[in-house]
Amino acid sequence: MRQTARLSLEDFELLRAIGAHGSLSGAAKALALDHSSAFRRLGAIEARAGTPLFRRSRTGYTATEAGAVAIEGAQRILDDADQLQRQLAGRDARGGARLRITIPDTLAEVAARLCAAFTAAHPQIGCDLSVSNAFVNLQQPEADVALRACALMPNGLSVRRVGSIATAVYAASGAKVGKREALNEGVWVGFDDNLSHLSSAMWLRANVDEARIAMRVNSLPAALAACKAGVGRALLPCYFADAAGGVKRVSQPLAEVPTELWFAIHPDLRRSARVRALREFALAWLPKEMALT
Repeated sequence: MRQTARLSLEDFELLRAIGAHGSLSGAAKALALDHSSAFRRLGAIEARAGTPLFRRSRTGYTATEAGAVAIEGAQRILDDADQLQRQLAGRDARGGARLRITIPDTLAEVAARLCAAFTAAHPQIGCDLSVSNAFVNLQQPEADVALRACALMPNGLSVRRVGSIATAVYAASGAKVGKREALNEGVWVGFDDNLSHLSSAMWLRANVDEARIAMRVNSLPAALAACKAGVGRALLPCYFADAAGGVKRVSQPLAEVPTELWFAIHPDLRRSARVRALREFALAWLPKEMALT
């Protein structure tokens, strides 16, 4: 005999919300669902239950006898789930907890200082850093948290915008470059296909002829090193280049090179006490340390 699919916590949340709001539209709004998704989910729940759980009318949704039982059971199950989550969150925040943070190479120094400040404030939580310019799959046990600098983040993650990163044109400290010349003349350090997704790489393709690309690199630290060596000008994040030394800004930050800093986690970790602690600390600490807007 085929086993009937069990209701999920999301199903129970929908039943409780409909009971509380007396309407499907009110429940959908409270749960941040679109109306059609809530309608389909309720239909699937009633199909599995084998009986109507709500009477529909122009004035709203009223629970049937079976619906009242379902709402009461949903409330009890959700209360138990919340209690378990609180217990786990409390254990999560106690000693021995560690967070694995994946970062791009340009954020290594900033992230190390962030972790030092965070651990000083939360000595019960340790941090491990993993440098990777690829989007690490947070659904796998590779990392708990990702800090990423990009225009947009992939779908499927719980993300918070930290701030906007300024990008400007840089030249070697000893180079004599006028600001107008910085954009319109001279040779440049370009990016290879590994970095073609960067907004700075897109700007170079649109504004700099191929013949003016003196060298291509596959990382921003390599671009900084080439610029410092006098190979050519480079588009670099200001927080990264200004702290490095050996290069100087020769333009104002370019508004047409948009980059955002994101704090990303897997949705299942949103309620983790240690992740919440790091997120709130990072959202306050990073904008000041990196001069983000």
